Amino acid sequence: MWLEIKSAERHLKLLEVITLLSGLFFFLGSQFAGAAVCAALIIFIRFHLHYSEHAGSDMTFIENEQAERLNVEDEADWTVAFRNGKYPIRDVTMTLTFTNHATFLNKDSIKVGQTIQWTGQLSMEKYEEVRVSIPIKAVKRGKFKMVSCQLHIPHLFGYGYKLMQYKGHFMQEKRIYPETEHVKFSSYTPAVRPGESMASFSLYEDLTMRAGTREYRAGDTMQRINWAAYAKTGQLQTNIYEPVIEEKYMIILNVTYKHAKNIHFEKLIKQAAFMITDAHRLNRTIGLCINVRTKEAPNFYYIAPDKGISHSRKCLEMLSILSIGDVTMPVNPMINQLSLMQTGVTDYIYIGDTSSSERLSSLNGRVWIAGEQEGGAVRWKQQLTGQ
Repeated sequence: MWLEIKSAERHLKLLEVITLLSGLFFFLGSQFAGAAVCAALIIFIRFHLHYSEHAGSDMTFIENEQAERLNVEDEADWTVAFRNGKYPIRDVTMTLTFTNHATFLNKDSIKVGQTIQWTGQLSMEKYEEVRVSIPIKAVKRGKFKMVSCQLHIPHLFGYGYKLMQYKGHFMQEKRIYPETEHVKFSSYTPAVRPGESMASFSLYEDLTMRAGTREYRAGDTMQRINWAAYAKTGQLQTNIYEPVIEEKYMIILNVTYKHAKNIHFEKLIKQAAFMITDAHRLNRTIGLCINVRTKEAPNFYYIAPDKGISHSRKCLEMLSILSIGDVTMPVNPMINQLSLMQTGVTDYIYIGDTSSSERLSSLNGRVWIAGEQEGGAVRWKQQLTGQ
């Protein structure tokens, strides 16, 4: 799993051949002192090449595969471990390259394009395991992970070096959640109260609100049979009840402006992050959809409405990986598809540019526009009428 580059190996092999020929010349000329020096030099070169060939080659790179979740400004430790083989290595220069979502606390970051580098020293005995802990501080949303690991191993005899580049996949990462920007939003009781009208998407029924009867079907329980209707008609009748409507929210995040990315890209993400964290605090059911294209159905980023800590983490992690380079889609096709999906949403919270969102009227529920009035959210129809 290591790509190895050795320095001066070709020169040493050439020197070995020259030394061997010189030793034979001295030996045939009965100059045994010169032949002994050449023999000692050949032994030195052999040991040198053997060490250069095997030192570090059987080293194992160990890392923690568990993902840690951080907020911006949080501090943590990045730990990497190495298990050496049967050859000791000394004064190894270790260069680790990371994405630029965090900074180092024990030394200044060296920026290389969109990455940062950390450099340290390392020495290992044979079969020794060494752990290196690097204190970091999260600075922006995204996945902080290692991009490359490079080891510069100098030779024990002081001549030449060996460069090793890790070729495996780095599993360890720190997931940094986006910052939040407060949005004034307060919903109210659903326009359709439980039991007042039918809600075909609901899985629950209000057993105190009977909506009528139907013919008995196999599997209906005895508690649902309407015995009064049976006495009048002579046929078994089953009670049906009004479905209960659960208050659900869906965030519609539009990251585009006409045919380009919105210049307030980060601001929109912060507002969506606030709505998710606030919903978690209030134990609200909330979902998230973003007009970024995907290969899987429904062909855009979508998380169904739910609640709980694992659901909130899933939403925040989706926001954290958004990039200005993502392939997007127009917001209206996404809204059309949402209107066809029976998700049972009572409130849609729209975040982003509204100049091309005329299809909001097709949504079956209340629509709120966030960030239009000093960070507050207003009803979409009120916005259109100017009320």
